[in-house]
Amino acid sequence: MKKFWVALIAVAVVAGFALSASAADVKFSGSYYATGLYADNWGLKDDESAGGVYAQRLRVATAFKIAEGLTLNTRFDALEGRWGQYGYMGTAVDRQGQVAGADQRDADDNNISFDRAWVSFAVPFGQFDVGRQAQNEWGTRFASDSFDAEAIRFSTKNGPWEVGAFFEKQIEAYGAEDYDNVVSDGGVNDGDRDNYGVYGKYKWNGGIAGLQIQFMNDATENFANLNGDGDYKAKIWTFSPYMQGTFGPVFVEAEINYAYGEAESELDWDDMDIRAWNAFIHAKGNIGPAYVGAFYAYVSGDDPDSDEEIEGSNFFGASGYRSGLPTGGSIFDPCLILWGAYANKWLGDSTARALSLGTDHHTGAVMENAHLFQIYGGFKPIPKLDVQAKLSYAFADEKPDNYDDDEYGTEFDLTAAYKIYDNLTYTVGFGYLWAGDIYKGATDNDVDDTYLLMHRLDLSF
Repeated sequence: MKKFWVALIAVAVVAGFALSASAADVKFSGSYYATGLYADNWGLKDDESAGGVYAQRLRVATAFKIAEGLTLNTRFDALEGRWGQYGYMGTAVDRQGQVAGADQRDADDNNISFDRAWVSFAVPFGQFDVGRQAQNEWGTRFASDSFDAEAIRFSTKNGPWEVGAFFEKQIEAYGAEDYDNVVSDGGVNDGDRDNYGVYGKYKWNGGIAGLQIQFMNDATENFANLNGDGDYKAKIWTFSPYMQGTFGPVFVEAEINYAYGEAESELDWDDMDIRAWNAFIHAKGNIGPAYVGAFYAYVSGDDPDSDEEIEGSNFFGASGYRSGLPTGGSIFDPCLILWGAYANKWLGDSTARALSLGTDHHTGAVMENAHLFQIYGGFKPIPKLDVQAKLSYAFADEKPDNYDDDEYGTEFDLTAAYKIYDNLTYTVGFGYLWAGDIYKGATDNDVDDTYLLMHRLDLSF
C-alpha cells in the first residue's frame, strides 16, 4: 500500500508538470541537506562517550496556481533520517526501535511525509489561508518555530500596513482516555489546545515593526502533569512586539514575548498565575569585508520556591516548550552545541536535567530558563567564503531546586561556509563547550567538557 501511494504521488507530480499554463501554474521550491557530526563526550559525563552520525533530508514545496488569486500549497519531506537507518538488518541488532533481525530493505517506502497542505485565496478585502500550514511565524528568528498546525488565517495590506487574524487548532483530544497522567476521577471535559490571535505590522524603508496578541486555551497533558498528577486548564494571553531595521551599516533587531494568565485547577488544587517572558536584542555591523555583532537572549525560568506562580516553561519539564509559554524558538540556533540545530539530539541536555536523571539525555530542542550572551565576528576574503567565530556564555535564570550551580558554560565556535554554486553551500565547523556545573544536577555527577566537529552540504532551489 505504501508503494502505491508513493507511485501515485509521483504520477501527480509529473502530471502537474504536464498541465498547460491555462490549467495550472506549478512552482516547485525546496532544499536538501546532508550533514556529518562527530561529538566527543556527547552526554557531558566524565566517560568519554563519543558519537558520530550522518543524516540528510529532502524538502519539497509546491504551489499550484489554479486561478488568479487561488493557490493550492503543499510541502513534504523525504528520506529524512540518519544514513544507514533504512539499511538491511540481517543480524540480531535492534536499531531505532526496529525489530531485531528484520529485513529493512523496504523501509524507505515509509519515508515520504506530507506536513503542509493549505489553500490561499484572495477576496476583495484581503487573503485567506486555510489548512495545515506554518504555525504562527512571527517576529525575529529568536522566537520562531518550525511547527505546523491546522489554521485559518486572514490578512490584508494597505500601503505600509498589514493587519491580520488567525485561529489555530494545535491539538485535538477526544477525552480523558487520551491522557496518561490524569487521575481516574479527574473529570476532564476538554483536552484541546486552541490558539487565537490578531496582529499588525508597519514597514518602512529598511525596517519593520509589529505587535501580535494571542490567546491560548490549553487543556493538554502539559497542564495535567502539574504537581505530578491532576488536571489543569490554562488560559494564556501573550503580547509580542518586535522590530527590525537597518541604520547605515548597522542592523538592529529586538523582540519581547510576555505571557500572562492562569492555570485553573479542575480538582481541589489551587489555581496558579502565569507570568513568563523572553527577550532578545541583537546588533550587527558591517566593516568592509568583515562584520561584528553581539546579542543577548533571555528566557524566564520558573522559581522552584514559588508554588503560586508559573514564571517559565521549564516548569513543565522536558516538554515544556509545548506549553505555549515563551521560549527560544525551535529554529533559533545560536551555537553549535548549546541549543544548536546542528547538534540537536546529539549532545548533553542544555536544559540542565540530563545528569540529574542519570542518563545521556539529548540537547534541549529550544532555549529555556536561560541568559545567553554572545559576541561574534566574521570575514569574507572572497564573496563566496564566510569565516565566522563566536564566543558565548550562558547561565540559568532560576537555579533548579537542590542544584549547586546555575552555569551552562562557555562555548567557542568556528565555522567556514563556501558557496560552491549560488544555491549550494558547504560548511565546516568546530565547537568547544566548557561545560558548567549546572550539569552536575542535584546528585553531584561528574561533568566534563565536550567538542563538536561538523560538516554540511546545503542545496536550495
